[in-house]
Amino acid sequence: MHHRGRVVSQGELTEHIYAQGADRDSNTVEVFVARLRRKLGASFIETVRGLGYRIEAEP
Repeated sequence: MHHRGRVVSQGELTEHIYAQGADRDSNTVEVFVARLRRKLGASFIETVRGLGYRIEAEP
């Protein structure tokens, strides 16, 4: 939400989800994004293939 309109990589999101040194599941970000899409609407979060995710710039 702090970076509306900017593509945020999956790695960057993973760093914010987990503490350093914690075991990281490979699909955790995808699961969280899917849950957010169900709650906020599918068009709210855009997948930018090969780069990451972007929240729409205007509500």
